[in-house]
Amino acid sequence: MASSALALIVLPALIVAAVVARWRGRSPVPRLVWGSVPVINNSYWSRAIREDGFPSETFMMSVYFINEREDWDRVLDEEWTWCPRALKTYLAFGQSLVHYDIFFISFAGFFIGQSPIARLQHLLFRLARKKVVVLPYGAEAYVYRRIRSTALAHALLTSYPKLATEQRRIAADVDYWVRWADCVISGYMGPDGFGRWDVLIPSPSFLDLDAWERRRGYSAADGTAAEVVVVHAPNHRGFKGTEFVLSAIDRLKNEGIKIRLVLLERVKNSEVRRILLEEADILVEQLVFHGHGMNGVEGMAAGLPTISNLDNDEYILPLRRWSYFNECPLVSATPETVYGTLRRLVTDPVLRQEIGEAARAYAVKYHGLDSSRYLFRHVVEYVTGQRDTIMNLYHPLLGEYPRRSAAVVSPLVRGRVPQLAQGDCRWQESP
Repeated sequence: MASSALALIVLPALIVAAVVARWRGRSPVPRLVWGSVPVINNSYWSRAIREDGFPSETFMMSVYFINEREDWDRVLDEEWTWCPRALKTYLAFGQSLVHYDIFFISFAGFFIGQSPIARLQHLLFRLARKKVVVLPYGAEAYVYRRIRSTALAHALLTSYPKLATEQRRIAADVDYWVRWADCVISGYMGPDGFGRWDVLIPSPSFLDLDAWERRRGYSAADGTAAEVVVVHAPNHRGFKGTEFVLSAIDRLKNEGIKIRLVLLERVKNSEVRRILLEEADILVEQLVFHGHGMNGVEGMAAGLPTISNLDNDEYILPLRRWSYFNECPLVSATPETVYGTLRRLVTDPVLRQEIGEAARAYAVKYHGLDSSRYLFRHVVEYVTGQRDTIMNLYHPLLGEYPRRSAAVVSPLVRGRVPQLAQGDCRWQESP
């Protein structure tokens, strides 16, 4: 009741802020804001578009343990220190209406997304003549009953069981922004019940590649005379299929193969970067989700053969057909095939280097800050009416971007190393 009363008290002030913003009008160069859930992608996106000449800031609820304070421009906890936190969220929303023109948010909304007046957000944005771009980060947008892959649904239930009890709320949030956002960029998550994406891009994750230059040459270790280092960094083990990675590593060790697993959990991003650049020979990102996340981009940027699951064509085929994803040199593996895939990579250092070099080339072409600027410059033009559509931005035949440089070539066949892409592969399966 107290939260509802507070919302009703501040609502007139938010309406006034929207009217003031409407009266002031949009800046000649739109002012951008990214928030309010502190997902690290926001930092890279904002920095990249700022280098393109757009005023851009991040404004976050808090700072996650794995990140650094300097990742963010503004943090709610540091604003209006005299004010109760419950009121701060409304102040942040109202001030932002006046101060910014385009809002890049998740399906959780912007500051007041969980408040009693959450469903008034789009009305306030419209009244203020603001534009909204929505990009999901995961937990806030997965509605378990809408997920096409039962394996993925099970992995989510294993790692995030509480969200199963909140499906109605999450579904309402997703449907709300699918209806009212000016642009939705859903990436790999698009097939899982969104029903909308305004640009087909596999992943809008980008990195400052200057910070990801490989610091050592490729190891010649083949698991006999010298050990091969495999890195796995699960935020939640069930979601990433970690138990299958551990089983495959143990099986290889029992066969006498020299292999060492570095398991990174609750480790700061800076330490993950150091280990991938200085110690790793192979990265196993995940085995259940279809595609890759930020850690997969990090592995490719570090020039590592990076393992992720690309086996489900219901998710992957549209990306291969209508975007640049045919160039992607991720090594595909599932819980059933990770043992054989690892065994092949561990014992063949030449293959590891060939895939790793292709991975770095792919990251340079599609996941650097210049790629981020390209995407979001077009998004800004789209939501401000300068473009009618951006759906074919990355189309392999119709899009300009995939053809701006030579296609990335790797020894993989649709994500599989050649010996595992043909013939009898039963030997590779886990018991």
